[in-house]
Amino acid sequence: MNLIKHTFRLTALMLATLVLTSCSKDDDSTTNPNTNNSVNIEEGRITFDISNFENTTMNGDVEYFLNNSYPTKYFSISNVESMMHNDRMWGILIEQHSNDDIVLPQPGEYPIVQGLANTYDQTSFNITVSMFTDTMTDTGLHFGGNSGDITGTLKIVSITNNIVKGTFNFEAYASSGQKIIVTNGKFAAPKHSW
Repeated sequence: MNLIKHTFRLTALMLATLVLTSCSKDDDSTTNPNTNNSVNIEEGRITFDISNFENTTMNGDVEYFLNNSYPTKYFSISNVESMMHNDRMWGILIEQHSNDDIVLPQPGEYPIVQGLANTYDQTSFNITVSMFTDTMTDTGLHFGGNSGDITGTLKIVSITNNIVKGTFNFEAYASSGQKIIVTNGKFAAPKHSW
């Protein structure tokens, strides 16, 4: 009789554990928006919304560079050609630097910080958004980077077949005080071919 009671209790405990475990997995997938690790964008493209200083969506071709040939090593993602809006040329540069050999960042979430010196440990990114009216005479307006405060998050979602995919959102200032808010950023950057 004790054996039957013990078997019944063990079976009930196993069933309760199984039910609780399956319920918690279901709850996680419906309440956590970050469980979907896909980036829905065409290969070789970057897009992001800008508000405050300008209100528009930027789209352009993008690629990444990984270079260990110089004393300062770097990983960067940037647009290939200027993105045009209101007769202004816009660009974005996402960077990490290192004194040691640099590698592709692992998938995960990274803070966006001001200043390249703060990215040398490859645990954060620096982003500069630049706007020019004329490449010959205009020194440009630069948001974030080394120029002004920047805070936000960049997520590397995947690295497959030499395509780095990710998302980003941040607020950045120019040295003169203008502010941009960047939302819905996403990219699928192929490796630059020399």
